[in-house]
Amino acid sequence: MAVLFGPYRVFEALGIGGMATVNRAEITIDGAVYEIALKCLDAELARDKIFVRRFIAEARLGQLLKHPNIARTHEIGNVESTHFIAFEYIPGVTVLQIFDAALESRPPPVYITLRIIAHIARALAYAHDLVDEQGRHVELIHRDIAPSNILVADNGAVKLIDFGVAKSTLAHVNTAVGEVIGKLGYVAPEYLRTGKVDVRADIYSLGVIAYELLTGKRLFAVETLEDAEAVRYVELQPPSTLNEQLPSDLDPIILKMLAPDPAKRWQTATELQTEIEEFIDISGLAIHESDIASWVNQVFGAPTRVPQRAKTSDIVMDVEFDIESVFKRVRARTES
Repeated sequence: MAVLFGPYRVFEALGIGGMATVNRAEITIDGAVYEIALKCLDAELARDKIFVRRFIAEARLGQLLKHPNIARTHEIGNVESTHFIAFEYIPGVTVLQIFDAALESRPPPVYITLRIIAHIARALAYAHDLVDEQGRHVELIHRDIAPSNILVADNGAVKLIDFGVAKSTLAHVNTAVGEVIGKLGYVAPEYLRTGKVDVRADIYSLGVIAYELLTGKRLFAVETLEDAEAVRYVELQPPSTLNEQLPSDLDPIILKMLAPDPAKRWQTATELQTEIEEFIDISGLAIHESDIASWVNQVFGAPTRVPQRAKTSDIVMDVEFDIESVFKRVRARTES
C-alpha cells in the first residue's frame, strides 16, 4: 500500500539511518512512472541545526555530483514541513549483501570484486577532486565508505551512495570531540587516533572492503572504539594466503590500501584506480557490466520487479533547485 507524499507514492523502506529514512517511491512525469529513492529528514532531528546542516550539505553535494558511479540526485524539497532528497533508485544488491553471501559460502570471483573496487575508486577520484560552481575545490571526503553504501545494480552498474556525513567545505559542521563518523570496522586508524581525516581515509575504508570481499572473511570485527584502534596495527595476512584463487601479485595493491600509516598508502584514489585497472588488464580479468549483472542475477536471483519502470536517468528535472529557498525556513527555526 502506497502512502502519498506530495507528488510521490511512497512504498517500503530501503534503509533507516541516524539522520533520515530512505524509501522506494514512484513519481509520474508526462505519463511515465519513475522509481525514486526518497530520503526524508527525521522530524525530530529537523529541530537540530547540526543534522539540518548535514542534510543541506548533502543536498548541495547532490547538485554538484554527476558521475556514472555515484547515485544521482534528482530533486529536493519540503512537503508538510518534511524535508526530502529524491535520488536515483538503483534496484540490485548492496556489497554488504554480497559479503554476507560470501560468509555463508565462498568469496565472489576476483574479477567481480576488482571491478567493484575499480568503479568505487573511480567515483572517489572524481569526488575528491570535486569543485563548486565557482571552480573552488570543495575538499570532499565521504567518511562512510562501507559495504552498505555501495550498490551493485541489476544491470551491473556499481554506485556509491550516501554522502550524508561527508566532510566538505559545504558542510559547516564540526565533529564533536570523541565522535567518530563512519562504521568502526571500516574507519582509518589515523581518524580513530586523532580525529583528523583526509582523502586517504576513504582509500583505507575501500581497502577493508576489498580485503573482505577477496577473502570472504571479516577483517575487523569490533564493537568499541578502543578495540577498533588496537587491531588497526596488527600485521595483516596477505589476501592470497586466505583465498587460493587469488594471484599473489594482487597482495601488494590491497595491503598498500590498508597501510596504517597514511603516508605509505595510495595517496590518491586516482593512483589506486590506475593501479587496479592496469592489474585487471594485465591479468586478463577485464569484464563488462553485463558480466556483473549476470553474476548478480545468478547468485541473488533475477529481478522480479513488475511492471518495469522508466529509468530515472531519463528524468529531465535534474537538480535545478534553489537550496537557499528550500531550506530557508528550517534554517531560521534551528538557528534562532
